[in-house]
Amino acid sequence: MKTLYKIFFALAIVLGGGSCTYLDIVPDNVATIDFAFRNRTVAEKYLFTCYSYRPYIGGVNMDPAMAGCDETWRFYGQTDPWGNTKIQRGFQSLTSPLLNSWDGENGGKALWKGIRDCNIFIENINNVLDLPDYEKKRWVAEVKFLKAYYHYYLLKSYGPIPIVDVNLPISAGVEEVQVYREPVDKVVDYIANLLKEAAIDLPNADQIVEGTEAGRANKLVALALRAEVLIFAASPLFNGNTDYASLVDNRGISLFNQTYDENKWKIAAEACKEAIDTCHLQKKALYDVVDPLVATAPDAFKQEIIYRQAICDRWNKELIWGNTNYDCNYLSRQAQVKIIRLAAERSNDVFTEWAPTMKMVEKYYSSNGVPIEEDNSWISNGWYENRFKIRPEVSSGNDIYYVQKDQKTVYLHYNREPRFYASLGFDKGVYFGNGYYTFPGTIKYTDFFAKAVSGAATASGNFSITGYSVKKMHSFKNAQTTNSTSVEYFPFPVLRLADLYLMYAEALNEYYGPNADVYDYVDRVRARVGLKGVKESWQLYSSKPNKPDSKDGMREIIHQERTIELAFEGKRFWDIRRWKAIDEFNVQPMGWNISGENAEDFYNVVPVAQIPVKFTVKDYFWPIKEADLTVNKNLVQNYGW
Repeated sequence: MKTLYKIFFALAIVLGGGSCTYLDIVPDNVATIDFAFRNRTVAEKYLFTCYSYRPYIGGVNMDPAMAGCDETWRFYGQTDPWGNTKIQRGFQSLTSPLLNSWDGENGGKALWKGIRDCNIFIENINNVLDLPDYEKKRWVAEVKFLKAYYHYYLLKSYGPIPIVDVNLPISAGVEEVQVYREPVDKVVDYIANLLKEAAIDLPNADQIVEGTEAGRANKLVALALRAEVLIFAASPLFNGNTDYASLVDNRGISLFNQTYDENKWKIAAEACKEAIDTCHLQKKALYDVVDPLVATAPDAFKQEIIYRQAICDRWNKELIWGNTNYDCNYLSRQAQVKIIRLAAERSNDVFTEWAPTMKMVEKYYSSNGVPIEEDNSWISNGWYENRFKIRPEVSSGNDIYYVQKDQKTVYLHYNREPRFYASLGFDKGVYFGNGYYTFPGTIKYTDFFAKAVSGAATASGNFSITGYSVKKMHSFKNAQTTNSTSVEYFPFPVLRLADLYLMYAEALNEYYGPNADVYDYVDRVRARVGLKGVKESWQLYSSKPNKPDSKDGMREIIHQERTIELAFEGKRFWDIRRWKAIDEFNVQPMGWNISGENAEDFYNVVPVAQIPVKFTVKDYFWPIKEADLTVNKNLVQNYGW
């Protein structure tokens, strides 16, 4: 009988990875393939093994996209610096890569091993005699989806990669196992075709049993992921990228296409539309539910909570794919680094160290739905010029729903759109929820002065380095008192409908330029938070009223809309890579002077990086571990490494 060890050893020769033994993935520690597929029960365990390799999407310390971008910054004095923040600081390693999903080391999942196990499953599932055909088709489709997903994650991380569609036989010679990285376009076609194939036999979203099957692949997940893959392929990083012209293997094959192909945007748009239409047929829609806990609250709070619950209301109608890669307790612990401290006694278990940068704070629109630097009222009233200066305290009007009454904060925190107040904890900001729902009675407020409740001096080392905190990515139903903290579980949103709408608008704009559909799909996202449409907003309120009329102008608007709508969801990390927006990475992170104990000292913008951020062309992709290149001479290293 074939043993898993032999097949695993063959793949290790191919790709240079795999330090784990075969026994850690086989149901009941059984070392033969025949035994692993002897009946439905053990075969199902093998199916779940294939799922177990999913990357840590949403893990604030293990997902590179959660804290490796320009959205947030973390104090680096911790004894356990996160791998993604080390990458953010330029500490990626050639000899021992951080978050290494090629080899499954340093916080990365072993994705080649996962692909190997997917192939084993597909090759042997027909040996299971007590498995109905309809279930077999579904399981095979799920594993095809996972195999495509793992290839895609590797593609995003490393660029061109080998395609491992079938496992090599044990009898394969040395030359056969010395596989090559394939050109980007070939890899993209393989992934997109496999996702399309998987979608045929996957169940509809409404056929998934939430209690036992939530998080497993369905038709919507496959089609939406395919759309994202093709958006990536059409973007500048993979479409006519001459920066990597020198990445040629020893066959003389160029791994990056050198000629821009506009038609890729058309293909991506068609894939987005297919996914959107299927979502609509299966009753997916933008989240608009008013939770009973806020039914009697002021409208300002209702709007804020609707947006937050689009993330945190588990398995809601907007969610296309939620990550269940953590158990509930682990998610709770991870969520705590996101929670804003509202009770000083919680300093040891409520961490505000996942801190938004000043750059992100400024990205959010004005209350008129346009960039603050373009808003005519911000310009004429001097609010933009004086945005970092202290404004007189609030005493009445709608501002009391956002800023603590009779307290001072800066102009930057006033007259902003609803997503600003839903997403960010800022000094003297109103905090609705977390066990406090009566306004103005029990409502809590955030205070980031050094010795205040949310500040650095009360935090036992776990504090916000910028004077801001992420409010968005935890449920308003969390409860925090002087004696306890509880955290609501929800699956992390890998894909949701608003993301798909904005991808579609982007693809349409890149191929056709601004048209009615481009505006429509952006406007749908804006309408959810009470903003006027793009054309109307820019004509009424912007110093650049014609900006939405050009492809370049609309591109800028869509990019900013994605940055705002999908902030802190791990999207911007990949977006600014695929856009090749290298200048965005090299803006030095800034925040308030968190050692300040009063307004005059605190409200001074200061750099928060202990060493300057430096991002170069080589940093778009991870390096392949140096030792892997020694094992397989046909693997060419990524540019600059």
